[in-house]
Amino acid sequence: MPNWLRWPLACALAALALLAGATPARITQAQAVLQPEGGAPHAAAVALPHSWDDGFPGQGGAATYGFTVPALAQGGSRGLFIPRVGNQFEVWIDGERVYRAGRLGDARSDSAKGPVWIAFSESDAESRVPAQVQVRLTAQAARWGGLSAPWAGPEDEVFALYRAHYQLRQYGGLAVCVALVLMALMAAGFWWVQRDAVYLVFALASLFGALRVGDRLLEYPPLPWPLWGAVTAVALVAYLLLMAYFSLQLVQRGHWLRQPWVLLLVACAVVAGPTAFWLGEPRLWTVATGLLVPAALVAWVGLVHAAWAERSARALAVLLAGSAVIAAALRDWLVVRVLGEGSGTVSLLPHATLLFVLLMGGLLVARFAGVARANRELLATLDARVHQRELELERNSLQLREEHARQATLQERQRLMRDIHDGVGAQLAGLRSLLARGQLSRDVLRAHADAALDELHMAVDALQPVHGDLATVLATLRYRMQPRLDAAAIQVDWQVDALPELEGLTPTVVLQLQRVLQEAFTNVIRHAQATQLWVRAWLDEGPPEQLVLSVEDDGQGIVALPAVSGDGQGQGLVSMHARAVAIGAELTICSGTRGGTLVRLALPRRPVVSA
Repeated sequence: MPNWLRWPLACALAALALLAGATPARITQAQAVLQPEGGAPHAAAVALPHSWDDGFPGQGGAATYGFTVPALAQGGSRGLFIPRVGNQFEVWIDGERVYRAGRLGDARSDSAKGPVWIAFSESDAESRVPAQVQVRLTAQAARWGGLSAPWAGPEDEVFALYRAHYQLRQYGGLAVCVALVLMALMAAGFWWVQRDAVYLVFALASLFGALRVGDRLLEYPPLPWPLWGAVTAVALVAYLLLMAYFSLQLVQRGHWLRQPWVLLLVACAVVAGPTAFWLGEPRLWTVATGLLVPAALVAWVGLVHAAWAERSARALAVLLAGSAVIAAALRDWLVVRVLGEGSGTVSLLPHATLLFVLLMGGLLVARFAGVARANRELLATLDARVHQRELELERNSLQLREEHARQATLQERQRLMRDIHDGVGAQLAGLRSLLARGQLSRDVLRAHADAALDELHMAVDALQPVHGDLATVLATLRYRMQPRLDAAAIQVDWQVDALPELEGLTPTVVLQLQRVLQEAFTNVIRHAQATQLWVRAWLDEGPPEQLVLSVEDDGQGIVALPAVSGDGQGQGLVSMHARAVAIGAELTICSGTRGGTLVRLALPRRPVVSA
């Protein structure tokens, strides 16, 4: 059916029912027998709705209400709809119990939470006769017990009233409760991510609101009465105050509720609310909720001020939603608490709350998205700055590496220049000195020239790139020394294992190694009178891990080596030790196993060159 036809059709059906005289009747009078705890029963005619707390404040008790359900002139089935009755009750029709909720006097249950529907089991003839109805109940102090004004009449029409009331009160309350819980979880998640207090306030307000609204769905509360009443009272006060504070925080007016006199009223309400239920004084609860009225008005004025000052869609939305909640709360307080028409009256606050939380939830999502967007932009800016800084650091690091390489090259050149000066220069200076004396044999001159040439060759060989390959260095040295060894009729056994790459094998290290080994070969040729020479190179895995070079001969042995001679050749051993120390190596010279001399040089995997 099209929506535009539903309302006209409903109005037409209502008009036909009025013309037929079969509309539901609202029963507003009853004969009651009222018996407060510790008192005697007394009969009285009462107007419905009837509130137990109004007649017997601070006391529990029992009551029996009797009224007549009119007959149906046209016959048919009758129905009875009671908007609210409690706290525990039974319904009797013509002396027969037809409905019971809870057990009379058992305060663990509270059946005055939802509407009651009773269909008469009767024949068409019986429906033409008035029916006598009794409602027997027990009520607890400050629990809003009593009987509202029932509706009676044709079953279909009365049931339509019941269904509309039930859906509005129960389904509406459930929807509000679910929405509040979801909003609380969403706001708590936002708070966890951004740690903004406004999200936490909204989450707590939503939880307190869900507790208060959810109470109407619980026939058996989790805590005994009146403790449960005190809990729900605190929940209501906290919900109203936190929602008001949250609304003001959204428009930067939270300080309006932090005024001393407002805080004093709030403190009084927080204390008076639970106390009212604990003492069973409903009028004190009315006063407690009334103490919140000034705070609500202050909050509303703050929202109006923000909307007028900012004139933004956000401030206007907060004002509209806050006004709806404040108006609904004031209406419920006046109708339910002050005027005493609460029995069976549908509270508007939960439904206004649903609108409020949905609208505020949208604003929170927008706020969270805005902050997240700002954070992303900030992160992008920071990433750009970090990237720029990384590029600068990389450029600086490259410059430092280049400068370090230049310094290392310069130092290497200086070392080589010093070594060439000390080696080739010394040989040439000695040769020049000998020439100045005259009468030198050709062999002596040739020896000095060969030594100078060897020094020059080694300096040039040291400059060749070897990429950490010590075997290449040894091969080059063998190539340079082999002719001299052959001339001295010395056989050489070279055994070089597969050696790992030697880190830090710079030209200076290569030159020092060559000179140490050259000095060892020279000592064998000049002094050992050897015929056989063994050269070994291998990796000693240690610890510590090191490369070992050894030169062993079968000559006269180390005892046959001369001390420091006049020509300076005895300085060779001292020079060998100094060069080994200069590259962080360990030099050992001792007697070998073949009768001659053993020279052993242990070089670390990463030589350290001393300045």
